[in-house]
Amino acid sequence: MHPGARILLAILSALALPGLSFFYLAFISLALVALSFSDFARLLQLLRRSRWLLLGMVLVYAWQLPGAPLIEGIALSPSREGVLAGLIQAWRLAAMLLLIDLLILRLPVDALLAGIASLLWPLRTLGLPAERVALRLGLTLHALADPAPDRRRLLADADRAANRLPEVLTLRLPAWRLADGLILALAVLTLGGIWLAA
Repeated sequence: MHPGARILLAILSALALPGLSFFYLAFISLALVALSFSDFARLLQLLRRSRWLLLGMVLVYAWQLPGAPLIEGIALSPSREGVLAGLIQAWRLAAMLLLIDLLILRLPVDALLAGIASLLWPLRTLGLPAERVALRLGLTLHALADPAPDRRRLLADADRAANRLPEVLTLRLPAWRLADGLILALAVLTLGGIWLAA
């Protein structure tokens, strides 16, 4: 699949996920876990690195939404409705992160840059430097997805890391195929139907 089509598919799916019912969210989550099972260590690492964000979402909803107290007799107890809503929102966010990892972050750097550049290419007529934006955004996304344990040390020594980058980067944009357009059209119809049914 064209990398630009993968990025568009991830964006469309991320827009549809918040409105999904419990049934569709469970079905999509099981499908995403099954697709990620070949690299189970990466799946666990993604969830581990997102644990504070997911926990924070649960806690914010737990104490912000009114409802019956979770623990009777405690004035500052979180609400049952808030905890449930927070768990569901954290679940949606975890599914979205897994989807982005499967469709975008697992792409090689050159494919990721080509996908971003191909989507930004029409904006060159408005003066947007598509190549520079694609390069910066793509390298940032790839650095965030890099599970290397010495990433902090690498960031601390940014000058030395920058010197290892090539002075010239050739970006080859693959051609869009009919299959890419059909996949995107099918995704729009499927996600739209699921969202309307929910």
